[in-house]
Amino acid sequence: MKQNNKRRWKPTQLTRDDAARITAEAVNAVLEKVSIRQIVEGIVVLPAGEGVWLVDVVMRDLGADSAWAFSLTIPPVQEQTDGLT
Repeated sequence: MKQNNKRRWKPTQLTRDDAARITAEAVNAVLEKVSIRQIVEGIVVLPAGEGVWLVDVVMRDLGADSAWAFSLTIPPVQEQTDGLT
């Protein structure tokens, strides 16, 4: 989020690359914290409406040499204020 001079938050638009990068970083951070031997093998980011992204993530279990997947939806960015009216 970017802040302008009127003390209001200006929403920014996520790109496909942003969504993939943020998802991979978050999933890898969680897996590292819980000591699971899995890696993100692939990410596909698809548009799912105006400002909405569908993200499919394929994981590889390093111990069992198997793969599994999950999907998530990133909703559009909404404008927020800092509480001042």
